[in-house]
Amino acid sequence: MGTAIAQYPYGITSHSFVKFGHKLEISSSNCHYKVDISRFNLYPSSVSTTDSKVCVGRIRALPDIGDIFSDIIATPLLDVVENPIHLKNLTIKELKLLASEIRSELSSIMSKAQKDFKASLAAVELTVAIHHVFHAPVDKILWDVGEQTYAHKILTGRRSLMRTLRQKDGLSGFTSRSESEYDPFGAGHGCNSISAGLGMAVARDIKGKRERIVTVIGNGTTMAGQVYEAMGNAGYLDSNMIVILNDSRHSLHPKIEEGSKTSINALSSTLSKLQSSKSFRRLREVAKGVTKRIGMYELAAKVDEYARGMMGPLGSTLFEELGLYYIGPVDGHNIEDLVCVLQEVSTLESMGPVLIHVITEENQCAEHKQQTEATGNQQGGYAVLSNMHTQTYSDCFVEALIMEAEKDKDIVVVHAGKEMEPSFQLFQERFPHRFFYVGMAEQHAVTFSAGLSCGGLKPFCIIPSAFLQRAYDQVVHDVDQQRIPVRFVITSAGLVGPDGPTMCGAFDITFMSCLPNMIVMAPSDEDQLVDMVATAAHINDRPVCFRYPRGAIAGTDHYTRSGIPVELLIPIASIRLERD
Repeated sequence: MGTAIAQYPYGITSHSFVKFGHKLEISSSNCHYKVDISRFNLYPSSVSTTDSKVCVGRIRALPDIGDIFSDIIATPLLDVVENPIHLKNLTIKELKLLASEIRSELSSIMSKAQKDFKASLAAVELTVAIHHVFHAPVDKILWDVGEQTYAHKILTGRRSLMRTLRQKDGLSGFTSRSESEYDPFGAGHGCNSISAGLGMAVARDIKGKRERIVTVIGNGTTMAGQVYEAMGNAGYLDSNMIVILNDSRHSLHPKIEEGSKTSINALSSTLSKLQSSKSFRRLREVAKGVTKRIGMYELAAKVDEYARGMMGPLGSTLFEELGLYYIGPVDGHNIEDLVCVLQEVSTLESMGPVLIHVITEENQCAEHKQQTEATGNQQGGYAVLSNMHTQTYSDCFVEALIMEAEKDKDIVVVHAGKEMEPSFQLFQERFPHRFFYVGMAEQHAVTFSAGLSCGGLKPFCIIPSAFLQRAYDQVVHDVDQQRIPVRFVITSAGLVGPDGPTMCGAFDITFMSCLPNMIVMAPSDEDQLVDMVATAAHINDRPVCFRYPRGAIAGTDHYTRSGIPVELLIPIASIRLERD
């Protein structure tokens, strides 16, 4: 059995027992690696020494057999990072290299697993900078959505288990308190991190502690009202916390996406550093005190708001109105700028809530985008349609709904949730003016559908089962109690496999069946689903809902047919018991 020796310019030498007969040399503009490999063993053993006082060991990842003889990606710096403390003494140059290695590893793992990883790729530099500046798990770092946390999982001791992501007995696809001490709060359906972070900040203040609270939110979650409720309360309570808006420039409106975008240049970078500096904040506080004494505070506040609005991007003053001190925009792929701003903010005392606006690009690396498309990557748990696409219940539903919509011009669709299934794009393309996608705004979707119905239309409100839970108050008060005929289409019902308990849709039958005016239906096969679509389209005196699971249909010879309305004799559909 031979040895592999890797040398690189960080005062670190790694020895591994391997079993190949090759010599590998890797060069780059920044560093030179030399690896001698004579033989290969599945279970590497390593001894590492460093110039720093921190003891660094190598993560022992046990890859799948199929991956061992495929691409071998050199990650010498990442190999000696077991937890965030190992990032503290790294230089900016080394942090950049570490981010590059994390991005390469994520691309390799996630593309083979056919999982959505673009959001995590975009947040790599941000994640590295956060863990370099803050001291988790003492400092609390909260994430809004699981898809941005894969780099966070790698840096917090879970690298060896990344290939088990979303698998039985493997890593959760979200942050989990039971999985790691570095996950202080579970990231579920989004928009909860600011509320939870504010609660932790207030608890810290009451107990007289000093840990810092950092919450990371994304574009998708800013469509949910809870985010703004939490921001308003944070501004009122004035507790010290840091909110990072990871702006990947997504928008529900194509016209906005095609228009001008927030620019990142030398001026914006300088202004962001100035806004986060201690001297500027202290000068601003002194100016506030002086203007209050001489009775010109309101005028000075208007001038300050106007000046900051002129310097900042469109919409930046909204956060100021909610009581958060706005800093940005900051280039989310420039580690030097990120570290500088985060270090300045982290050292401020009695700063109150701060929002740092970070601009990232999910498609920054073209090769990652192409790799994602080539592997038929999943988007939010839904399989991307391909030539080998298996017919799903959603496909059958959309086909049936299109037939009904062609016959009835009053039928419209309101879709809410984290991601839109590819199946629904067919209806959107066929009837673009009768399709409304509202994103993660389920409460709005329900009441909006009620308004459409009051206006004489026939709305089909499509919401995944787990997300409908957040809109239950609107279902009860705005729809059922008023007997407004809204047709709820509950997707991803029942168990959802790799998405686990966070996305589990096991409760909808119970909480919808207890409503006095709601008709509840559940098909046993695709033919019943088609008939239920036609039935829902003909019910005009009360709300109705029907649910169907994620995944392939039961039959193999499915063909498109028109649905036949079912005569309902009782408010709740009869239960059919079947035995094998």
